[in-house]
Amino acid sequence: MGLLDTIKSIFSGNQNKKIIDFYVEDKQCSKQMKLLFRKSYDIQKVYAEDREADYEIKKVIVCDNCYNKIDLHLEFDKRYNIINQEIKSGKIISKEEFEKN
Repeated sequence: MGLLDTIKSIFSGNQNKKIIDFYVEDKQCSKQMKLLFRKSYDIQKVYAEDREADYEIKKVIVCDNCYNKIDLHLEFDKRYNIINQEIKSGKIISKEEFEKN
């Protein structure tokens, strides 16, 4: 892939296949945040055979408004569909809820 092909793929939206976005709301101050996770970096492969998940994310998100720490743990299947989610001090919201505010 040449330089021009790389630039074209960035602006054509092909990079979005490599990124998963989530929207969370802080329970303390109600600030809504958009989170972007790269499949190649932020999401880890699960190697344990006794677990159902193929990939997972474990992150601590710090609200830039009130500095509350939000613990996020998501588990995915092979197609990156969420099969289990756990969040403390916050909640996952939809894209539509995020865009309303």
